[in-house]
Amino acid sequence: MIARAVGEARRALCAGDGGGAGWLRGGRVLIACSGGPDSLALLGVMELLAPSLEVTLAVGHVDHGLRASSALEAAQVAALAARRGLPFVGARLELAVGAGLPARARRARRAALEALAAGCGADWIALGHTATDQAETVLMHMVRGAGLEGLAGMAAIEGRWLRPLLRITRAEAAALCGRLGLVAIDDPTNHDERHLRVELREAVLPRLRARNPRLERAISALTGQARDAEDALAGWAAREEAGRRGAAGWSLVGFEGLPRAIRWRVLRRIIARGAGATAGSPGDGGGDGGDDEAGLRVDAAAELGSASVEAIDRAIMARAAAIGGTEAALAPRQWSLAGGIRLELGPIGLLVRPERDGGRANH
Repeated sequence: MIARAVGEARRALCAGDGGGAGWLRGGRVLIACSGGPDSLALLGVMELLAPSLEVTLAVGHVDHGLRASSALEAAQVAALAARRGLPFVGARLELAVGAGLPARARRARRAALEALAAGCGADWIALGHTATDQAETVLMHMVRGAGLEGLAGMAAIEGRWLRPLLRITRAEAAALCGRLGLVAIDDPTNHDERHLRVELREAVLPRLRARNPRLERAISALTGQARDAEDALAGWAAREEAGRRGAAGWSLVGFEGLPRAIRWRVLRRIIARGAGATAGSPGDGGGDGGDDEAGLRVDAAAELGSASVEAIDRAIMARAAAIGGTEAALAPRQWSLAGGIRLELGPIGLLVRPERDGGRANH
């Protein structure tokens, strides 16, 4: 069991690197450790991998301040790190119970881990997400309405964020803790079915798993295929957007001949770039990357719903079909979009400008 977990973690970290993960060599990895079974399994696996990967480790703990026992749990993680001879860094948050708590806690935790990594000189942050977390994430995306990117789930490597355990299940992680002699802390909020993730975990996944005992692996295979497809489409869209970009806007010559999946991605990139957007930080299933990479994340593009993209695309396609005629499709069009920007469809192509009057444009 231990050998398999270590091997799967190595494969996750060495994807696309010929099996060596040389990009990690000489760096420090901060292990995000809550004290639960997933993060303890992560700690144990990374300790076994560290010599061959030539990395040093530190342990980081974020106390959300939501439970009376959380301070004791932070002390237990600190003591565990000391026993294993690893540096420990911790942070305490003051989150208020209320609407949107899981999302608020996630954002605050990521920010705290980034600060802890900077403070201890860590180059990467390792998270204990398992194949079961991946399955839950994909199902959550489907419930909320996901595109191909949502089906791609979480990546094992996203910038400085590492998920070495994405190839093993939560049950396997818990069993691994037993084999490694690590005693996990049970967080009661992980069983609160008022949260969608927990409801899926407690009520939905067991029923699906009864149909297919290898459910997590089946969903992992889906996410891998979806991620490969999304990366290919995003790369194509990036090249199209860059090739059409000019001083006066974006050319639409031959745009109607592109597949719809590419057209929609190009439109999102145009709006993102026109808004002066920059790449964001990763979250659960979020992206990270350079301005011209497949992981482009921007508020203006993220808030641009499918209905708006479809309306813009439909107008462009109608104009292409009406070239040479006098149809109304040739008239200029404009859309007021999230982020205070206006997209204009004119004779030369697309142009993005700041929204000045605050009003809603014609659609």
